Amino acid sequence: MNLRYKSNPHLDRLEKILNIQPDKAAPTPAYFFPDVLGSASMLAAVIFTPVIIWSLFKLKRYGWLISFVLTVLLPAGIIRYASVDWWLWPALYTVPLLFLVIFHFVLRQVIHDWRDPIFTNAPGSDYK
Repeated sequence: MNLRYKSNPHLDRLEKILNIQPDKAAPTPAYFFPDVLGSASMLAAVIFTPVIIWSLFKLKRYGWLISFVLTVLLPAGIIRYASVDWWLWPALYTVPLLFLVIFHFVLRQVIHDWRDPIFTNAPGSDYK
């Protein structure tokens, strides 16, 4: 049985953004400068976050939106208004970025299950 999926532009865009791998495009610089690659990956995660949030909203995945607010935005807001020494701020700002990367990783793992299949040659299907 050949399984086909219904097209969904929001899901396609979200999947394309989450599956970007900069080390595949330029493997030699990634080998020589892994710290730059890590920084570029975090910058890309921050830049593409509004698009990801908009796609989750259009897909009506409100649980993922709530988990984004609780795991990324809430710690960032708490750290922003925490009264700590100025030299500790860069270390504390890596915590929301780490949560953002973990959020993107988990989202990338489960996005494949969101596609609606079109069953062909199944009893009772309307497909001709």
